[in-house]
Amino acid sequence: MTLFDLTLPISYEDAKVLALVFTPALAGRLAELHRLHGSSNCVPMPLTLTDGRLMLCADILTEVLPGGLLADMWAAADKEILGKEVEVIPWSDALLLLPQDPIVME
Repeated sequence: MTLFDLTLPISYEDAKVLALVFTPALAGRLAELHRLHGSSNCVPMPLTLTDGRLMLCADILTEVLPGGLLADMWAAADKEILGKEVEVIPWSDALLLLPQDPIVME
């Protein structure tokens, strides 16, 4: 599923069980949009997955609507690119793609 397949607004309860997965290139564009239009009260901090992509919890989408902390950033974003390039997966699946901490033996 992609971001196009989600209907906004999305509730926090529905969003917190989903992850937004995207490329480093798109992460760079989103960081630039945040620098120009974002809020210092809501700074997206994507996690790197084992396949090199990045992810955020989809609960961040509750802040993109008018009045939200990221509404200006969302308004400036290219929805066509986001809709196609952001994959939406279950949060539980995304957690499996996080690097595992090595076990340190002493």
